[in-house]
Amino acid sequence: MANKHFFKRSSQIPQTLMLHAIGFVTGDPTIRIGYPFLFHPGVQITVTEPGEAKWVYLMLPVPKGSLLTEIKVAYHLSGIQSRISHIRLVEQREPVTAEVIHDDKIAENIPSISVISSACHVIAKKSMLLKICMEFTNTDDMIEFGAIEVQFIPNYEFVNLPDERDKKRKEDTLIYKFNGKHAVNEAQPTLTNLFFQSIKKKSISK
Repeated sequence: MANKHFFKRSSQIPQTLMLHAIGFVTGDPTIRIGYPFLFHPGVQITVTEPGEAKWVYLMLPVPKGSLLTEIKVAYHLSGIQSRISHIRLVEQREPVTAEVIHDDKIAENIPSISVISSACHVIAKKSMLLKICMEFTNTDDMIEFGAIEVQFIPNYEFVNLPDERDKKRKEDTLIYKFNGKHAVNEAQPTLTNLFFQSIKKKSISK
């Protein structure tokens, strides 16, 4: 049977990657990140300018080929109008391009203290980044983050390609067998050929 690439599903048990919001970073100079302190164990986000697109980012160290199934974010909203609006997963390899592969819009009427659960079905093929978008209506509000849970199945799907060296060896073996068989057929004529050759020799000798 010819070797072909095929997809194989892993039978491993789902795992949970436990992270902390202390890993959040941002490129927006209007966002202030207050890291854990004696009086607050979480990460506090405030802004110097209100806005609807205030993003923080967190790298997800999941192995390539893993299937991400759920993202959980523990939070606390200090303000009745500021909120968390989106949870995204972004895949990136080249530094100048990135692709959004999961985008979950969060309902406006979520509790002030809870855990957001975002179900997904994403296979990690490149570097994975978690992005959280917030809306701040004023500079007095604060959003605090705690634990980040990422549920995934490691090695969920991968491609098993044939070894090119083994393929080449098999091809060489087939060629050798064919040439060897062909040479044997030429070196050893059939009984019918021998019979007619014998008659031809007798007629020539007469």
